[in-house]
Amino acid sequence: MPAPPQLREETLNLESLLATALTQRPQLLALQSLVARNDKALELTRKNYYPDFDVRMSYGQRDNMLDNSRRPDMVSLTVAMNLPVWRGDKLQPREAESLAMRDQALSTYEAQRNEVAARLRQQTALAEQSLKSARLYQTAILPQARLTVESTLAAYRVNRVDFMTLLDSQMTVLNSEISLATTMAGYNKALAEIDLLAGKSPLNLSPTPRELMSRERM
Repeated sequence: MPAPPQLREETLNLESLLATALTQRPQLLALQSLVARNDKALELTRKNYYPDFDVRMSYGQRDNMLDNSRRPDMVSLTVAMNLPVWRGDKLQPREAESLAMRDQALSTYEAQRNEVAARLRQQTALAEQSLKSARLYQTAILPQARLTVESTLAAYRVNRVDFMTLLDSQMTVLNSEISLATTMAGYNKALAEIDLLAGKSPLNLSPTPRELMSRERM
């Protein structure tokens, strides 16, 4: 009997996967950048409420007096302050717009992050269930089905069972092999989806159950 295909088992940790997604998934990184830009724009808008200070220094060189005595050069320092007393009507709409844009970007980021977290939980649960099913097929269902074929074949050779009973036991093995291949394909597909959600390099496309069955018989 051919050996079942081998599983490429992965250790899945939901918290680690989500942390990876927050630092590697392009969509989340783009939204993080957008939130940061809008935060900066809001900060700059609010700074317009503060007074503007203008400091100027000038230096002037003076000519000597008529008696050729030297006059000291002139240095002046000017400090001007512009109070934004009349800017309120103009600044408040700008601040409200910047705040709305920041909140919208933050809301979009949080919604995307929550969606990624939910999909990671779903795909992780699916992968773990598929892995359990595949192990069950490999360690219990298929070995038992193959033992049944062997015992049925021995009984058929001495005319203790008919051909249809033998055929039925062989079909049970075939169906179990197909179920195993389908389960493994589902497991690998879930792993690929997890890598995509976390922003990792995608895995190679998993072979179809038919391809797995073909390889198994080579």
